[in-house]
Amino acid sequence: MGDERRKHERFETPGLKTNISDGNTAFVVVVDDVSKKGVGVSEVPSGFDETVTKCLAVVNGPLRDFELTLQPRWVHVSGKSKNKRIGFQISDPPIEWLDFVEGLKGEDAGRSKRKDQRFSTLGLMAIISDGKARYFGVVESISEHGLRLKQIPPEFDDAGGDCTAVVHSPTGDVHISLRPCWIKSTNRGMYKSVGFQIQNPPEDWQGFIKKMENEAGDLSFFLLKEDDEE
Repeated sequence: MGDERRKHERFETPGLKTNISDGNTAFVVVVDDVSKKGVGVSEVPSGFDETVTKCLAVVNGPLRDFELTLQPRWVHVSGKSKNKRIGFQISDPPIEWLDFVEGLKGEDAGRSKRKDQRFSTLGLMAIISDGKARYFGVVESISEHGLRLKQIPPEFDDAGGDCTAVVHSPTGDVHISLRPCWIKSTNRGMYKSVGFQIQNPPEDWQGFIKKMENEAGDLSFFLLKEDDEE
């Protein structure tokens, strides 16, 4: 089974959010690594039935969603957690998935297909709403079409799809619509880090990014460096 997993080159991801169904119940899980023929999935709840011969998944990629048919191949249960890590084989992977994985070659996951200049920040805060409640988060990095937040409370519902945020920027508050692309549990479950795609970036957000590109020196009190992380 281990040999089966390694016939195709695998790439780590920053934790792509994924909805997976065993035919009875749907679960939100995290994809840790991918290949053209397989995915490694963590944070799988104990209620997921890995004895099924086929399950369906929707992987939320950085630029688009991928609908995959999966077959469980191996299961690992940590002694410290009820959650499972499962390796799946992809049945008849679609051409879009093959292109996505091909684009990861030579790059860390999360850098694939990124065309926007990205900035790491210090001291930039945001208020994010999942439609039920509002939470504070710390902005780690930004681009014209992306935002990475850390120290988000675990109560934030990342499974709900679209959400909204107000970023407190030096040029004024900016309201943006977001879509979670990946999630990662941090500080032993006390917080989440979440990567978001910005839906239809508004003019004031684009202006803020342009100002950072043109006047990075004037914004150095919170700008750390240009970065390609995430």
